[in-house]
Amino acid sequence: MEFANLFQNWLVSSVIGTSPFPLLLLLCGSSLAFLLVSSVRRRQPGGSSSPPPSPPRLPIIGNLHQMSSRPYHAMHELSQKHGPLIRVHIGPRPLYVASSAELATEITKILDADSPGRDTKQASHAVFSGNRDVIFTPYDRYWRDARKLFNDELLSQKRVQSLHRIRDEQVSKLVQKIRLITSSSASDLDKKVAVDLSRMFLSLATSMDVKAVLGREYERGEDESVALGELIRKANELITEACIGEYFPRLSWLDTLTGHTRKVKNTCAPLHEFLDKVIDEHESGPVRDAQDFIYRLQKHDMGLTRADIKSLLLDVFLGGTDTSAGTMEWTMAELVKNPAAMKKVQEEIRRVVGDKPKIDESDVSQMEYLQCVIKEALRLHGPSAMSRKTSSDTRLSGGFEIPAGSSIVINLWAVNRDPTLWERPLEFVPERFVGSGHGYKGLDGKYFPFGMGKRICPGVRFAVSKVELVIANLLCWFDWELPGGMAPEDLDMRDTFAIVARKESPLCLVPRPVKAV
Repeated sequence: MEFANLFQNWLVSSVIGTSPFPLLLLLCGSSLAFLLVSSVRRRQPGGSSSPPPSPPRLPIIGNLHQMSSRPYHAMHELSQKHGPLIRVHIGPRPLYVASSAELATEITKILDADSPGRDTKQASHAVFSGNRDVIFTPYDRYWRDARKLFNDELLSQKRVQSLHRIRDEQVSKLVQKIRLITSSSASDLDKKVAVDLSRMFLSLATSMDVKAVLGREYERGEDESVALGELIRKANELITEACIGEYFPRLSWLDTLTGHTRKVKNTCAPLHEFLDKVIDEHESGPVRDAQDFIYRLQKHDMGLTRADIKSLLLDVFLGGTDTSAGTMEWTMAELVKNPAAMKKVQEEIRRVVGDKPKIDESDVSQMEYLQCVIKEALRLHGPSAMSRKTSSDTRLSGGFEIPAGSSIVINLWAVNRDPTLWERPLEFVPERFVGSGHGYKGLDGKYFPFGMGKRICPGVRFAVSKVELVIANLLCWFDWELPGGMAPEDLDMRDTFAIVARKESPLCLVPRPVKAV
């Protein structure tokens, strides 16, 4: 039957693409189709009396056939056809999708007044050792205490400012490395060496976070730093990656065939090994500084276990490393693709810095257009969605009801491209943020790159301070161009599918030093 073939095609395109067993799955496709055709799907009890509109769906697979390799794009297209709040079915499970800023604000306010939970995937339990973290833990006493601990010990404005030396040191190393690369080709005027900024940003963000959290350098060199960053990136993908068994429990055995089970193991094992080694070194090492974050976690009156501490450390790395590196990458990509914006922001930065040999963070606060550039990069390339979960029946404007225990996706990708909110929404226009008052806290009902409400990312200051300083330095001390005479309009801007998407291809640019450090 057609729906069985559609489901089989979905398995091939969405799951087998990263699997070492594609042939095996194709061979068992006919038996799988028979299982799907012969199974009887029970309707979910307790359906809402006034559900949102729902696109027509097929038996068993629901709306999977309408999902592309970029689900947020597909959901946006469905919302344009059926309305800003829709109910789609991923297999037998309903998923509620909100695609407007008004609904995002309303849902957040209602759930914040109740119990703002998040939907979790099976893999997140393995990554976080049972979800004793801040990202996915239910809204309870533990979550509130852990969140307060983060704010007090690592992410407060005072603490973030105290970490400025770490940011200065790591950024200075990056600048010197790029300068060394350019000096090696200076004798050959025709030789232009491109640097892999994607790799450099991932190494830099990893080093910054390790130093800030662990109180010491990551001493294994750039290759190992990048390897750790890649491991963190894989874990980030896992915690939002659905597996077949989540939607079709009777087919959970397919997760072994597709490689998902092995992927979870191969990601979590080395990640937890790294964290265990770090904690062991802290416990067996010399007397620790009272500013040591792990020491403060161990001594906190919450009585945290080792598993709790590892989960909280992972909150920092997964919430900050890959996302910061991605924001740096997209900002530079958009600037090199938009030379007028590049020229304007470089002029501002160099005017503020003047003849000073280095950039202070107090200088960055005077760079208004730079801040607008980063906000615009986050609008176009920030998180694609926010997930929420209802703890009780929820009624929204328009009379729509969402049952308790339902998963809600707020499609930020769609909100950030809404032409009723943004003029020329698909274009990179930093000027839209000049004097706009749009901050990072999600309070204006329109712009919330770090989320909103009680579940907003607590590391806003921590993340933005890194990105601003890195971009300011790269634009102050170097001019940048595309390699091989590539035209700006030819730069590949395709992204990966993830909650925080990164460039599909590495960003390689040619630096030219313009000022001595």
